[in-house]
Amino acid sequence: MATIRPTTPVLPINPDNNSPNTVFDYPDADIVLRSRDEQEFRVLKLYIIHSSPVLSKRIQDISCPAMSSGAKASLPVVQLPDNGDVLSTLLTFIFPVPPVLPSTLEKIMVLLSVAQTYDMVSVLVHIRGSIALREPPIICQENAFYAYSLARKHGLREEAAQAAKISLAFNLIIENLEARSDIPQGVYLHELWQYHQNVRNNLLSGVDNFRGSAAGGTITGLTCIVLTNWGTPNWLDSYIVSIARTPSCFNSVDFQTTLACHVGEVAQFPGNGCSCTNIPGQTMHKFWTALTNFVNENIAKASGINMDFGNPLTSTLYTQAESLLSIPGLGCEAHAQDHACPPAIPPLPESIYVNEADLIIQSSDFVKFRIHKSMLAFSSQVFRDIFSLPQPSNEIVDGLPVLRLSEDAESVRALITVLYPIPSELPATYDRVLSLLAAAQKYDMPAAQSSIRAEVSHRKLTAQTGDQAFHAFAIASRNRLSPETSTAAHLTLDYSMTLENIGSGLRLFEGWALRSLTIFRRCRRDDMLSCLESFLGGRNGPSKIWFGCPEVTQANSRVGVFFFGDSADNSQSLLPRWLSKLFAELFAELKQMFTNPLMQPSSLRKKYLAALGSHTVRTGSYNPAKACEFCFEVHVRRGEEYCTELERNLTLARDKASSAFTL
Repeated sequence: MATIRPTTPVLPINPDNNSPNTVFDYPDADIVLRSRDEQEFRVLKLYIIHSSPVLSKRIQDISCPAMSSGAKASLPVVQLPDNGDVLSTLLTFIFPVPPVLPSTLEKIMVLLSVAQTYDMVSVLVHIRGSIALREPPIICQENAFYAYSLARKHGLREEAAQAAKISLAFNLIIENLEARSDIPQGVYLHELWQYHQNVRNNLLSGVDNFRGSAAGGTITGLTCIVLTNWGTPNWLDSYIVSIARTPSCFNSVDFQTTLACHVGEVAQFPGNGCSCTNIPGQTMHKFWTALTNFVNENIAKASGINMDFGNPLTSTLYTQAESLLSIPGLGCEAHAQDHACPPAIPPLPESIYVNEADLIIQSSDFVKFRIHKSMLAFSSQVFRDIFSLPQPSNEIVDGLPVLRLSEDAESVRALITVLYPIPSELPATYDRVLSLLAAAQKYDMPAAQSSIRAEVSHRKLTAQTGDQAFHAFAIASRNRLSPETSTAAHLTLDYSMTLENIGSGLRLFEGWALRSLTIFRRCRRDDMLSCLESFLGGRNGPSKIWFGCPEVTQANSRVGVFFFGDSADNSQSLLPRWLSKLFAELFAELKQMFTNPLMQPSSLRKKYLAALGSHTVRTGSYNPAKACEFCFEVHVRRGEEYCTELERNLTLARDKASSAFTL
């Protein structure tokens, strides 16, 4: 920071009020910084030059002074692309005035980003120092995901690393994402997941060395009911291993809970001689310090997190073009001749009569297609609006104007075949068809979308594997393709939904879409559980046909049999043991984590027949070879109807639509 102290300026108003009158005005100013929203800051050039090499060069490049909008003396003006409130706050960290931090995390990240863009090293240190003094901390467990997303968006490596480390307090699994509203964009979530994996792998690879080291053995010499080979209590050793497997367990609360559970267990055995309740405080502090160092060292090694700060969010898999169309003369500077070898795409069918075309469409990979402008205008409101506007001097090829699109050649060619009254030629893969549907939606082509969907239905083209199902859901939800999003969501129910299983496909997801899919999956599981419960509902329920089996005894209650209650008379009945056990198995399967593949109703009949076939009855003396005549007769008369109804209801619950996918 420069040592010259100027005359006290007019300080900026609170930058969070977005006041257009916010200024930074020095009486002896020799330069004007002008913001994007036309706010002017009259400051001393010396401070700016010393603070930023980038702005220093820009100031030196000013050839002549420009008149400012005020009535004061003519000063050189430096036009900056930043908003006035950002510049106002930034200047408080450059000049000797009380620094002002914005009130929100997002605005603080923007401030850091601007300072980094202008290469203001000392200013960045000053801002980060002020952030470190803030209580409560700016980045904490509650906003770690959001802070990471903001830091990555603005290219702030230090803040991204800080947020990633804090996020380790959260067990990053699908089951825990449902309750969070700040799930990062898929590309960022995938980075965090890789980071968590690296930390876990580092801890697991070093845990044995720590357990056997002097640091890990700081708590020794205790008498406990179970000791490890290293002389430490088994409960403590289990806690150390749990940290390696789940780093979120590393906190004092989990440690104290583990100790309390152990103390509660040994208390049931008086005179056991366990001394874990009397560990000296100094010994405990020494152990916790050693464990903290071990964890922090392995966190520091986890540098495999893939952060492309130089070019954030550039992959076409998860970004969208800022403009729908790139039209020559409207800001698009690319030329076909710049592309040396365009892809090998078949020509359009001869039935289109391209010789009579009056327009050339050029794909993003520089392949040209001759078509009729009227066909585009008739099929698309977007193109009708474009053609109705006065057109600048377009690029002309073979006497025809060129219209550039942001889709690749395969999508453009397929879309053209859909628009003309000829057999459409859709892409071979489902994800490419989704891209084609997205293009038709972008250009407002409802008839084309309808035609594509009809063809997809006719060809029964859909995702065939788990990877394809999650991939299709990510693409469809990103492009707001409601029917395809719902279809793909139901397809994913057949596969395990874990971050490991989704893998790199996670990068395609929007944060909201991943959360919606998680909620959808749990709701379908819960709906199927409710369906099963409806079959256990009183004397008038579907299962009443089985009442009367001789095997129904109170002894069955000891094997987890379901009771049927009638609220009118409080009487209770029991299902036959074989059917009760079948329902118990179905409930157990569905009550597992909703991230597991969801049960197929079609698998129910096989389980039903197997359970019925093994059913035996007590008739005076036990006769295992004789089938229950009552249940057999019920099955013959009503069994098919019963199974069909149960399968149908479970299928309806599993296939239920979700309003979350009405995009």
